[in-house]
Amino acid sequence: MNRLLLYILFISSISSQTQVVIEEVMFMEAPYVGKIKTTTQKFASNGFFRQESSLDVDRFIIRMAMGGNKKYGTILNGDSEARIIYDAEEGQYAFESFDLIRNNDGKPTLKGMEENMNFGGGSNRQSDNEEAKDENAEVESEDDEENIIKRTITDEIKVIAGLRAKKVVTSIENSERSVLFEEWFTTDTLLLKYALDKEKELIEAYGGERQNMPRSFAESMLAQSGKEYDSVEGRLLKYSMEMKNEDDKGFKMKWELKDIKEIPFNSDDFVVNKKYKKVEKLD
Repeated sequence: MNRLLLYILFISSISSQTQVVIEEVMFMEAPYVGKIKTTTQKFASNGFFRQESSLDVDRFIIRMAMGGNKKYGTILNGDSEARIIYDAEEGQYAFESFDLIRNNDGKPTLKGMEENMNFGGGSNRQSDNEEAKDENAEVESEDDEENIIKRTITDEIKVIAGLRAKKVVTSIENSERSVLFEEWFTTDTLLLKYALDKEKELIEAYGGERQNMPRSFAESMLAQSGKEYDSVEGRLLKYSMEMKNEDDKGFKMKWELKDIKEIPFNSDDFVVNKKYKKVEKLD
């Protein structure tokens, strides 16, 4: 109840003259694929939301197969009821109205970063949910071998992006593979919740539904395995996941909230670059 009251007071203090800015970084390394880094910025204000993600691929062959490094963005404008997607590398943008999306059962007709950057791990929320399920299925062996699960909610506190966070370590292993998670949770969620709520409001305005990422990949895998576990209050600020097989080859993924702040409203953060060319759709 106290937290709800604080949030209501916080929302009332944020007017249309302020905005919340978030920066996130994700790093992934896998055999044959190499290293991939995704940097995402989010801008949220009353009636406006923008997300821009850049994808940097280390290996030349993989980068060429994916069409090169990418930088895509999506802008939601509640005043003009418009959804704009853009390709910063090509200097192009495309536009669709909320009415057009409503007439399509709330599904955008233009491909945004979610489809074009589905290799970036965090842009495609629906795919992330499905991948988490696939990873959990891999940990379960064909013979339903019992997994050894260890979970420690530590007393270790770290300040991440100016927010205090608690460390949680979870390991799941069997004779074929192991998965190790390190996650940091914060209960100081006012700015995070504000940004998520502004995005959700605009998506719902055109009849859509925001696809949420799992609050915790470790807890998602534990829940799917049917194992009981102690949950942690708050939201995730940082995590790392390392999966290894019996040959000691594996997959690494790291994500961290690098910065979050409330600043004066800047309308330029919610408009497409004037130098970009308007097209019917992005390739």
